[in-house]
Amino acid sequence: MANRYKKKRETKNKTKDWITDYYQTGREFDKENRARREKEGKKEEKGLRNLNSFELTCVVIIVLAIIGMIIKYFILGHGFWTTGI
Repeated sequence: MANRYKKKRETKNKTKDWITDYYQTGREFDKENRARREKEGKKEEKGLRNLNSFELTCVVIIVLAIIGMIIKYFILGHGFWTTGI
């Protein structure tokens, strides 16, 4: 009966906190680097050369997934229109 009146302990999502902290730190670091490059007068590169390592890894994973889907559905012949094996 006494458990009903106990205050419930709040749970904290540590993974969410870690990811948002990592993201915010990365944004601040990137902002500082861009400001430093502008101050030095270096030209900002455009395209894939301007991506950080995390963004470049995401692009590579997406490209590999698209290549894998093309191989699976069009080269191996198990496309969207067949029922499969």
